[in-house]
Amino acid sequence: MSSSPLTDSELHFTGLAASPGIGFGHVVRLVPQSRPPLFIHVLPHRVTLEIERVRRAMQRARKHLENVKQQFREQVGQNSAHLLDPYILMLDDAVLTQTIEDNIRRHRINAEWAVKQAVESLVASFDHVQDAYLYQRRDDIWDVGQRLLSILSGEPMRLPKLEAPSVLFADDILPTLLAEIEPTNLSGIVTHAGGVMTHTAIIARSLGIPAVFGAQEAINHAVEGMACIVDGTHGEVILRPRRATQTVYLGRRAAEQRWRRDSLSLARLPALTRDGINCHLLANVEIQSELPSVGRCGAESIGLFRSEFIVSNEASSLPDEETQCAAYRAVIAASPDHTATIRTFDFSSDTLPTETRIIEPNPALGLQGIRWWLAHETVARTQLRAIVRAAEGYHVQILLPRVTCISELRTARKLLAAVCHEMGATERLGREIKLGAMIETPAAVFIADRLARESDFLCIGSNDLVQYVLASDRGNERVSYLQQPLHPAILASLKIVLAAAQEAGKPLTMCGEMAAEPVCAFALLGLGVRRFSLSPAALPQLKVTLRQLSVCEAEQFIAQALTLDTAGAIEACAKTYLDRS
Repeated sequence: MSSSPLTDSELHFTGLAASPGIGFGHVVRLVPQSRPPLFIHVLPHRVTLEIERVRRAMQRARKHLENVKQQFREQVGQNSAHLLDPYILMLDDAVLTQTIEDNIRRHRINAEWAVKQAVESLVASFDHVQDAYLYQRRDDIWDVGQRLLSILSGEPMRLPKLEAPSVLFADDILPTLLAEIEPTNLSGIVTHAGGVMTHTAIIARSLGIPAVFGAQEAINHAVEGMACIVDGTHGEVILRPRRATQTVYLGRRAAEQRWRRDSLSLARLPALTRDGINCHLLANVEIQSELPSVGRCGAESIGLFRSEFIVSNEASSLPDEETQCAAYRAVIAASPDHTATIRTFDFSSDTLPTETRIIEPNPALGLQGIRWWLAHETVARTQLRAIVRAAEGYHVQILLPRVTCISELRTARKLLAAVCHEMGATERLGREIKLGAMIETPAAVFIADRLARESDFLCIGSNDLVQYVLASDRGNERVSYLQQPLHPAILASLKIVLAAAQEAGKPLTMCGEMAAEPVCAFALLGLGVRRFSLSPAALPQLKVTLRQLSVCEAEQFIAQALTLDTAGAIEACAKTYLDRS
């Protein structure tokens, strides 16, 4: 992304902070091992043989990945080993298999070229997907394709054996390849491609390997064997670090390690600020394997379950009512207080499911969130029925994503009432299921007072709010510098929403990773936020932060911050207060 040479020897670069921690090692450059596949026109009698080659390659790939999964499970446990399941299942996918075999039959081409064409076609279908998570699933398809090609070419995919502490530099690292590596001497990863939601990033975090992605300049300057420091917490890469720099980062690493030990030991303690104000910490959950970690990380409840993630990437339709109900019951059961906030499907027109996918010129500003959900009333009714059934005997909240009009909230409430009536749900149950709006757009900010009056609760989606208020795609590295949660426009927006919730007497939760940064948590505390919902892994550190902060000082800071002109000035002001305390 950016680079700034400090001396003739030491070079600093920045990228995306993909996996936290600080690693020291020497550069090991990962270069593609297999040659690009060649196009070969085969004779008719070879068609069946080429199809057999593909089937054998798929069997070998499946067996190998099952062994990798077993090895990975022994390293990180069952909860993270599930990450390899989609790759194994993809090798049984009828669409992928049929596409490859049809390519061979119709065009009489060799197995390698048929795989290449099929994978490129499937990957291209994700090109216009706006949702960052779904977009990055295309990398999973690419991973499987590369593994098949390596088997067909007789050049197996392997990472180099690391004899000493090393930092891998590569354009990209396939998730299944990373899962195979012996992590003992892998001190860090630096890539050009990738995002924080990719399976490569998740596997790096599971293994505790610091990683920085999107660091093309660092890759351009890295030379095999060069000394390197990777700071995956702050997205920094230092090549040829001076002795003084090494000392600084060794100190930071020791401090981070102490921080993690302290945060886990405090997980069961209340989230009380230094001046005795109680805060509530909730967990954001996407996938079922995260559920066991909710209680361990000190969450009081599940503050956000992203229901669209119960839909598999390859699905052509949505799960039925029974499947959904079972998933929601599992979420409620895993919640420490057996309450949960379930967000309705947050799809856009170009994401799953394929049976309802349409093409729009700008999906990010098209049929998405609650617009998509209300436009598919049968889908909405099925989901509401599943939630109402799962909610029997528990306290459940339903959260509506991307709300921009009061009419959307009213229509959703009428739909919920109609479903409860059709099901013969008790009046008590109908009253106990709360309906809330997610504040993620400037429109929702400006009508927050109206939304607060008609909602049972509000949630602020900090990730999308920053993106939409600052008109900056968080997945676009060219404008990543605008991802500034302390931007004056963001703080002003938050102040409006918090005032609306307080005036209407409605609970408000801050959802998203903004609060994971201490300076941001300090600002949110000063603005009046007392309920935070983050990924389970981020909760222990947030609790440590909150227990060190003072609400009184945070309020003094925010009064001053709201008069400042830039995010940099606001952050500097916050650090002045934090250094004092």
